[in-house]
Amino acid sequence: MVQPVLRLGCCILVAVALLPQHAARAQAAPLPGTDRSNALVIVLDRVGTGDVGFLGSTLGATPNLDALAARGVVMQRAYAASPQSSPARAAILTGRWPNAMGFEFAMPMAVEASSPDAAVRGLAPGTPTIGSQLAAGGWSTGFVGSWQMGVTAEQAPMSMGFGFDCFVAHATRTRKPRPGKDDGFSLRSLGAVNEGFERLEDAMTTCAVGFIERERAKPWMLVVALPALSPPLAPSAEDLAAFPTLDGRRREMAASLRSLDRSIGSMLATIDATGQAARTMIVVIGDTGGSMAWGSSNGPLKGDFGTCFEGGLRVPMIIALPGRLAPGTTYSNPVAGTDVLPTVVAALGQPAPASIDGVDLMPFLTGAATGLPHGEFHWQSGQSAATMFSGLKYVIPLDGAPSIYRIDQDPTESINGAEDSVDAYTMLRERHERWSQSLPPARWLQDGSIPDAQRAPPPPPTLPDPGKRRAPKAEPAD
Repeated sequence: MVQPVLRLGCCILVAVALLPQHAARAQAAPLPGTDRSNALVIVLDRVGTGDVGFLGSTLGATPNLDALAARGVVMQRAYAASPQSSPARAAILTGRWPNAMGFEFAMPMAVEASSPDAAVRGLAPGTPTIGSQLAAGGWSTGFVGSWQMGVTAEQAPMSMGFGFDCFVAHATRTRKPRPGKDDGFSLRSLGAVNEGFERLEDAMTTCAVGFIERERAKPWMLVVALPALSPPLAPSAEDLAAFPTLDGRRREMAASLRSLDRSIGSMLATIDATGQAARTMIVVIGDTGGSMAWGSSNGPLKGDFGTCFEGGLRVPMIIALPGRLAPGTTYSNPVAGTDVLPTVVAALGQPAPASIDGVDLMPFLTGAATGLPHGEFHWQSGQSAATMFSGLKYVIPLDGAPSIYRIDQDPTESINGAEDSVDAYTMLRERHERWSQSLPPARWLQDGSIPDAQRAPPPPPTLPDPGKRRAPKAEPAD
């Protein structure tokens, strides 16, 4: 059920005061001939629910996100489809649960496109994505940021439905863009990226803003996934100075998040300035829970990035669509990263791919549909796993015994009911085991190696062409 927001953080009020034109322009008329909506999908990188003002943080690092939340619907229980980044992002891009694609583990950092089994890791070539679905309907599509879906040419954004890209092939070892250097980067932007940028995020922001400006006369869809909080963090001195009372990695994270929020603000301001706000849907979603080791906060939630406790799975999420979704509201039922694709393509009037696990959230957010979008959730990442059903959650930790929680009443997972609720424990364990046993095997393992069963069979030995065989020597005459 969508409910009005009773009280937003002070950050939102400051942001609204600083950006008076932002809300006013939201009602600007669309350009002539552009009657179809756009979509901007922003994937936050390891941003914890305790880091953003619109979910209660007093850090003050996200004024633009907080102002956007006041214009849209905040999902109070949004879940990543995996506690690891690249499988979670695969779910956002495809609408499918990553385990159902054999995408159980994060992409290994050292994979080269020339390695024999490179294409086994990541999205299988030809997998339908939000980009391919909307490109088929006539939208200009783009991807900017950290891809993490594979390293071969067949797995690159331009081969997976995105007509424009400016991206990091996989690794993010430096924060300074080095186009043309053989260092794991693949930055392309139709000339927008050059050696003059001091920071990778600034180069990518220029790519995103340029795309929004160039495509203003067409319907477009852009996915932006800036690697702002991927370690190592390297915030600017100016951003660090904004948090004088913090220290260590918490200060570095806050400064990096401030920079990311500023990049998002640039994109939103460009949409407004080009008269596209009234016809642009904006979705913001985190890929995983925040990494406390690198300074993030998951608020009161238990667990961390990489775990199947709430702190590793709950993510910030906003959906804004002028004229169709009530601004300044919240939605309290569980939703997931898999819901982004079906929600966006349905809002833009296009069909979703035939086989997806996500749900179109628009009927639930508008009040046209009641009940829960999902009956149950399952997660599995190696030894870490969980199942959530009927207000209960079963968690298999990385170490120790499984536990269960009345998650609707105990979101901080403080009281383990495994011993007191044997029937509930058994029911959840059996549900999880049935789901787990129905999955295809992981296409690669946590260390990046390929199981023998997933390897492509070696080609048969090549025999010489019979037509090119040398004729046998004639026997000498007697």
